[in-house]
Amino acid sequence: MRAVQTKKTAVIAVKYLLMALLACVLLFPFFVMITRSFMTWKEATSYPVQILPESLNFSSYAEAMNNSFFIYFKNTVIVLLINVVGGTLSAYIVSYGFARIRFKGNNAFFAIALSTMMLPGIVSQVPLYVAYSKIGWLNTLLPLTIPQLFGGGMVNIFLIRQYLRSVPKSYNEAAMIDGACELRTCFEVILPMVKPVVLLTAVNTFMACWNDFTTPLMYIDNTASDKFTLAVGIYYRFLGAITNKDKAPNVQMALCILMMIPSLVIFAFFQRSLIEGVSLTGLKG
Repeated sequence: MRAVQTKKTAVIAVKYLLMALLACVLLFPFFVMITRSFMTWKEATSYPVQILPESLNFSSYAEAMNNSFFIYFKNTVIVLLINVVGGTLSAYIVSYGFARIRFKGNNAFFAIALSTMMLPGIVSQVPLYVAYSKIGWLNTLLPLTIPQLFGGGMVNIFLIRQYLRSVPKSYNEAAMIDGACELRTCFEVILPMVKPVVLLTAVNTFMACWNDFTTPLMYIDNTASDKFTLAVGIYYRFLGAITNKDKAPNVQMALCILMMIPSLVIFAFFQRSLIEGVSLTGLKG
């Protein structure tokens, strides 16, 4: 019996050792990125390659966060606020309509909307570009914000609707008996019950907008560089120019660190709610 227990302990120890080694391999690029961001230009371009800086140097961060950086950051915050707040709210309202309000063709309309998830995003890029061009939205933040106010994306609608279907309809009936209108029931009675999936939707929207590179690249060009978001602005004004001149890799790494911080903070604060939202959506869908 003791030999069996010793064998199990050895197997578990080996598993943890392998996972630790794999974690080190996966985290090594991030370690290099962090250390190089604190190097001087000479240290970052030295040969043989230097892993650790001789001393912490913050000049790369100071160079990265110039006036252009804060202009791009402001634009990104505007896009984020409208998408996260407006997009999540509109997705919840549409989902509530599909899940709670009975009207003729409810299931048919939902099936049609759901079928749009089958279309690759690249299929709609040209028609959307032509439409936005004709109404004068190019080189503005409007294509990045206004469309999200009309449903917030079918994936979000689907997730919230599936969660809403798990909430007993007796809550709606009780609210109606108490004299609450549909709008009040939607926001004061049902919304607190579906908080995990709504929070999941908001965080997913934040991640998508923060890291979105293709969409602003399509609709905003160099003639309106003051409308760039961080992802595109950093590429054009920092990474693209720096890479072409083959210098300041320490600034590149500093910019990568700055882009990672918001995502890490959001995940750290909402990790528990995110896991709860994903698990409950899967179980109750």
